[in-house]
Amino acid sequence: MRLLIPALHPTSQSARSAVPARSSRGAIRAVAASVSAPLATLSVLVVLATSAVLPATPTFAALIATGDGTGNTTAPASDPGFNRVGVVNGLSGVYVRNGWVLTASHVGEGAFVLDGTSYAAVPGSMVRFTNADSTLADLIAFKLATRPPLADAALADSPAALNTLITVIGYGADRGATTSWMGVSGWQWAGSHSKRWGTNRISAIDQISLDTHAFQITFDNVSNPPAGQYEADIVVGDSGGGAFTGSGASAKLVGILFAHATFVGQPGSTSLFGNAGMIVDLYAYRSDILAITDRPDCNDGLDDDRDGLADFPSDPGCASATDTSERGATLVCDNGVDDDGDGLIDFPGDPGCASGLDVWERGASYQCDNGVDDDLDLAVDFPNDSGCLHPSNPVEAPEPGLAFLLGAGVLAIAGAARSRSPRRTTPQTSSTRSTR
Repeated sequence: MRLLIPALHPTSQSARSAVPARSSRGAIRAVAASVSAPLATLSVLVVLATSAVLPATPTFAALIATGDGTGNTTAPASDPGFNRVGVVNGLSGVYVRNGWVLTASHVGEGAFVLDGTSYAAVPGSMVRFTNADSTLADLIAFKLATRPPLADAALADSPAALNTLITVIGYGADRGATTSWMGVSGWQWAGSHSKRWGTNRISAIDQISLDTHAFQITFDNVSNPPAGQYEADIVVGDSGGGAFTGSGASAKLVGILFAHATFVGQPGSTSLFGNAGMIVDLYAYRSDILAITDRPDCNDGLDDDRDGLADFPSDPGCASATDTSERGATLVCDNGVDDDGDGLIDFPGDPGCASGLDVWERGASYQCDNGVDDDLDLAVDFPNDSGCLHPSNPVEAPEPGLAFLLGAGVLAIAGAARSRSPRRTTPQTSSTRSTR
């Protein structure tokens, strides 16, 4: 039994790909990019030159260390990049360098969640890569407003080669129950998803799938795999995940997971031995990727620090066009630091900053952000003064003490009691005399 290392966007089997295929290229399933083909042959569009012949009576391989398929959810000992694969729109993405994330186009731009921290995308930063014939590839990049604390990733610097061992990482579906179809064994996809890694070898190169330069891996039934190798399939949820070679300092990001090839008529949400995974060949797009990701913040046409100003000389945080940050270390309202400790940072986030050039994050017009104990209660500004609910509150409203509150409560109760007391009557003396 093999580890099912899952990729792609969950959709109904009747959905069509967001990138329509030409009629001569075969049937394509879904934004999940599932591609169907005749039994005994996997045909990913018409350009796939290889076939995968299924065994007539497949046998199960030896169980891997995580025989129930739940393993490999932490970085491998020889980690190529587990810590740079995050979640984008419920699917996967890979942090590359200089604030940029790569993912599949059908995943889309969105907040990048890495190890529980969400990094917002810079508005308008998404770039979709194109081919030489101007067709659109299933590959995009977008920039983050705040950078994760990660070193730059090295990109593929040579073409993909057959039989190369790669590590694939994504947030795909967990492995479900065992299944078989027409004599071919595999697993169903569970409804849950996990970040997981696995390994495979490149089985086809120089592919064009969904108008995207790609290479292929095949989900094989391998007996007794070498130590450290875990045969992987890429399935729903893994789209946008990464394919890496090497490990540690020698690791390279060589591909982005984006498609799954199945047999014609194969039940949905299953991985069977002989299925294939399609991976964007990043070497084919290397120069275009670097042309975008290596541009300095102060010359990329984006408002990276979201202060309403972009690049040198418009943004005061840019010392030159080659400056790598739109933040200015000497500018209190543009340095990326909460200088006044109110939980808000810089212009326009901190109301005390009139502009990025403001020399103080305190706002003189706001008593709750002016650095003064306006109500003389020995507490200054938000969040220290309980009379301040936000730094932009205009008044440090004085808070009555406990004794005052108790006294007021007693008075109120007494007043209420008086209002509920019955009215007393005084006997009246009559001036009328009786007659006899």
